[in-house]
Amino acid sequence: MNLAAVDLNLLVAFDALLSEGSVSGAAARIGLSQPAMSKRLAHLRRLFADDLFVRHADGVRPTEKALDLADPIRAALRQIQDALGGFRQFSPEQSGRIFRIVTTDHIAATLMPRLMPVLRSAAPRISIILRSLHRQEIVDCLEKGSIDLAITILPDAPTTIKRASLFHVNWMSIVSAEHPEIREAMTLELFLKYPHVLVTHVGDLKGYIDRLLDDRGLKRDVAMSLPYALAVPAIIAQTNMICTLSANVIRLTAWPRVRSFPLPFDYFGYQETLLWHRRNDSDPGHAWLRRMLIRVSETVTP
Repeated sequence: MNLAAVDLNLLVAFDALLSEGSVSGAAARIGLSQPAMSKRLAHLRRLFADDLFVRHADGVRPTEKALDLADPIRAALRQIQDALGGFRQFSPEQSGRIFRIVTTDHIAATLMPRLMPVLRSAAPRISIILRSLHRQEIVDCLEKGSIDLAITILPDAPTTIKRASLFHVNWMSIVSAEHPEIREAMTLELFLKYPHVLVTHVGDLKGYIDRLLDDRGLKRDVAMSLPYALAVPAIIAQTNMICTLSANVIRLTAWPRVRSFPLPFDYFGYQETLLWHRRNDSDPGHAWLRRMLIRVSETVTP
């Protein structure tokens, strides 16, 4: 490829399309009209012999080729920006960026009611897309740039993934208000006697609580696993089963016909962690959103 024939503004357009996820949002971000951005996208497609961004219900999505190009193009733009005097400015009030965050429903229930009022006030044009992924997919998606942030536990993440602590998680168990035995207190014997519902996006019958029990040489009966908590109260209310959830979620939700109890054994809980790729360390918009997430997480009661 003859570099003399390449307009560097095309790479700026590519970065804007990747960040915003829409032609109109990318155009607004770099001060172009939508037809002008569409024209640059057409040039990019010819340049790389690929569609790069395909239409979707929520805007445009990058192709595999675009995801492969994301890191080298953004690295090149960062070097140029550094040479010319630093990163672009970010204005929360004006930005129409789209941020994609991977998390679970219990973290969303804990953080989003705190975060969204802040965003609607300080950055009303910013959009948040929450996604659920298997833990083994998260690093790959952060590397490719198809997600911006992840909130999860990932102790074995590579050094390219940066992290910040958010909030501490404790657990509580819920049972039916009509449970035949668990009425005044949850004992370890009763905890192990009755079947459990496990909420996990991994699609497994073993979770964090099971690892705690393994350390003690104990085992519970997980009779059902599902990836969301919405159905749990109705299931628990009509059975003798037990479900253990984040204490934050139980406190936030007034579920009828269930009782909650602390776990019947000592444990330390764990710290939810915010993860991002190191290439976004100095992105002003990315850094701003990370600060907002850390700030609202400080209001979470363990």
